[in-house]
Amino acid sequence: MPIRVDLLALEPNVPGQACLTVKKWQGGEQQLEFSIQRNQDGFYLQDQQVWSNNPFWFKVARFSVTASGEALETQVGPEVVDPLLEGSASSQFLFELREQSLGHADKGVVRPGAGVLPSTAGGQTRSTYGAAELTAPSVPAPEIPELPELILPTVEPEPELESVSIEPAYTPASVPVKKSNKGLIGLAVVLLLLVAAAAGFWFLKRTPTPVPTVAAAAPASADAQACTLESMNSVPELTFVQTCIKAAPDSAKLLEIINEAKAGKHCGVAQRLYANRAQAGDALIANAYAREYDPKYLKASDCFPTPDNATAAYWYETILTQDPNNAEAKQRFEELQK
Repeated sequence: MPIRVDLLALEPNVPGQACLTVKKWQGGEQQLEFSIQRNQDGFYLQDQQVWSNNPFWFKVARFSVTASGEALETQVGPEVVDPLLEGSASSQFLFELREQSLGHADKGVVRPGAGVLPSTAGGQTRSTYGAAELTAPSVPAPEIPELPELILPTVEPEPELESVSIEPAYTPASVPVKKSNKGLIGLAVVLLLLVAAAAGFWFLKRTPTPVPTVAAAAPASADAQACTLESMNSVPELTFVQTCIKAAPDSAKLLEIINEAKAGKHCGVAQRLYANRAQAGDALIANAYAREYDPKYLKASDCFPTPDNATAAYWYETILTQDPNNAEAKQRFEELQK
């Protein structure tokens, strides 16, 4: 039975790094090696991110067993991640794992999972292995220098202030004021001013103040434009895929976008959208993607011209990992394995 191989994003995600998992492997865990071959020309991936017709084997001293005990895993870097992400829509990658003693060997299709990013997405990243020997990265703990002892200066107490007696302020004796008609005149003037002010206030209150109307137009949502055909034609493929995935359209809408991509021969966009959502557990998208390769359902197009039993089986199996009781996926998976 073929092995199942997945290239999964790390947690937390690191551009150019991924976790390579292998299920259904019947061999040992130590002294293994693997090769990756693409279908369009039969070339093999080399250790410098180049392809050649000579088989090349990436050596792994030891795979780790996953927590579930159902798979083996190891971390890989840009030498493996970047070439797989750069593949075209028609690119398929055959993964072969074998014991270095040339004992047990098995094959399967490898696919980058949802969220796996190329090393260019985060600047320069260091490979987790040298040449073709895979090893776990070791990062030395940073040294923390000792801080000098902090000596606080001695603060002298402030001298107490001598009490000062304050004499009461001088208050002049009241002087009797002589009554005059001038006071009555001043009072009349003040009353007239108050009447005039009240009349002005009443007049202003009766006259409404116009309030300017401001029409605030809501800015167009960036997400609304993320998955349009115009955006697909104007931005780089990877940028479009990332922004469209972030917009999170529902399954039916995503299928419309994928069909538009296929019609416009944006094959890389269609493949990446399919793979990302299918790996994330969307059974509807995974089933549609499997049918793009299933000889029973395939409708040949520029992006998916020929059937591929192994790839179709891979996506049917992906559905079964989420929904083991899916009768159609189970039937097609078993028939494609024959």
